[in-house]
Amino acid sequence: MSTPNHIYIRFVCFRSVEGQRQRLGVFQALDEAKDCDFAPLWALRQIDETYVWFKENLKVPSHFERTWGGQGRSGLSWFKPSAIEHIKQMHQLKLAVEECGLHVEILTTRDPGSVIWQDEHQLVADPGNRKF
Repeated sequence: MSTPNHIYIRFVCFRSVEGQRQRLGVFQALDEAKDCDFAPLWALRQIDETYVWFKENLKVPSHFERTWGGQGRSGLSWFKPSAIEHIKQMHQLKLAVEECGLHVEILTTRDPGSVIWQDEHQLVADPGNRKF
């Protein structure tokens, strides 16, 4: 369960995930950003460098779903407020992705939902009926 006095942070694009109510996370949008015809070279480099940084400094969650009666519900990834360097890197990634034509919004919440998985920097939570 999340701690109500913490504020969790998520970076999303203004496009919904097909078949879901939630918006596309920034990492899921990187290929689309890099395929942009007018993407400046600095932005493409920033995307690549930041992606490498995250591969080295952030675990991939072991699972994103909790199943009930054979039906899985996808969880959403949120940064914990203590993940200061990770959040700084995400702001750099946000700038680069936006230069490639994709708007990125920063979401915050005190209650991301039921926690499915977590480590020291992030958590994955089932949002329930909330739309983020």
